[in-house]
Amino acid sequence: MTLSERAWKHIRERHPEVSSYKQLIGEVLAKPEIIVKGKKAELKAVRFVPKTHLGPKYLVVVYREDSGQKRIITAYFTSDPKKLKGEVVWRA
Repeated sequence: MTLSERAWKHIRERHPEVSSYKQLIGEVLAKPEIIVKGKKAELKAVRFVPKTHLGPKYLVVVYREDSGQKRIITAYFTSDPKKLKGEVVWRA
């Protein structure tokens, strides 16, 4: 897993609600409940998080695979993973 400083800065600035869940980002990539393939070949790892400061949410980690390495693009919370655009390619 690669979380570049640029991607982390993007997450902190655009999705500040996720900034205190940095460790959880890696856990979602390691053990997602759902993987969605996006329209631009990005992948979205999704996992339910029962306790956040916002209440129960799904954490979505958007990434690309490059030579077997998962390179994180962004991460955000959603209440409804059914609204994610793309095709479900894997489900736990």
